[in-house]
Amino acid sequence: MPARPSRRSLLLGVPAVAAVLAACGDGGTSSTGAASPSGSSAAGTFPVTVEHALGTVTIDSAPQRIVTVGWGSQDVLWALGIQPVAVPQVTYGGLPDGTYPWWEGHFDAATTAFLPSPDSGELPFELIAEKAPDLILAVYSGITAEDYATLSKIAKTVAYPDAPWKTSWQDQTVLVGRAVGREADARALVETAQADLTSRAAAAPALQGKTFSYVYGEEKGLSVYLPGDSRVDMLHDLGMVDSPGVKTLAGTTSEFYTELAKERSLDVAADVVVGYGGLTAAQFSADPVYATIPAVAAGAVAWLEDQTLVSATSATVLNLPWQLDRLVPLLSAAAEKSPA
Repeated sequence: MPARPSRRSLLLGVPAVAAVLAACGDGGTSSTGAASPSGSSAAGTFPVTVEHALGTVTIDSAPQRIVTVGWGSQDVLWALGIQPVAVPQVTYGGLPDGTYPWWEGHFDAATTAFLPSPDSGELPFELIAEKAPDLILAVYSGITAEDYATLSKIAKTVAYPDAPWKTSWQDQTVLVGRAVGREADARALVETAQADLTSRAAAAPALQGKTFSYVYGEEKGLSVYLPGDSRVDMLHDLGMVDSPGVKTLAGTTSEFYTELAKERSLDVAADVVVGYGGLTAAQFSADPVYATIPAVAAGAVAWLEDQTLVSATSATVLNLPWQLDRLVPLLSAAAEKSPA
């Protein structure tokens, strides 16, 4: 992690996207011909029209070559039994082979290629075009209107429903399902995952009604995740609620996070502090300024030092079971030490 968290590090390995001009072909026409249908997408119902924040797109038939941009759309495709032709390379919290644990049994290197690491903050338009996609999914991403215009020259593109980097795992699942003609199946996936979340919340009474703040912490200060971010909203699903300070901070920006000077650490006072960052758990708790936060002084901190778990807290319908098996015990242990 950098000494000062970049927008990219705050996205936990999700690429921050900037507009880059590239030579692209006409909208959605493959220059290399059609491939075999991507998994079971051929069983979908078409045509479908998908409205999103950057436009409206009508998909006339089952996509056969899908490329994903941003975070998580590939997880939905795999949960639906569909294989994309290219996905973003894992650069944070991945296994040695460049995958995530919850991809096991889904990712097939013979079928799905990695797009190059997006560390530069640039979308690889030319490489996306080389994959000859007939659908690009950027449902949980930060693409701009200019990015969208360029991607749409390559293939039909579906962006986020409302705002950059503010797509819940539920909305992500439904929107991807709609785009591949499988909305009913996608909603069934959401229903099953939501039932699991409800069950886990019921089995973790220490979490119910507890306030929390989710932070990226380093020696110089904090970045605070806000309501609307998928990490924060998933904790809501477990029965936790935003701390008063986070509610106030949320009113100051439309972004998914905000930066906080170290001397304002008490603004994130909560029953439980959840976080990760450039400090270890021991360093964060021992810092004389952060130790003034009552939850930190009491040990009510769920500090994530496993990068894979950090990545997983950007929830997808596919990673939720893996994530919750590990996160709920950490949260419950912290909540039991809450000074409230």
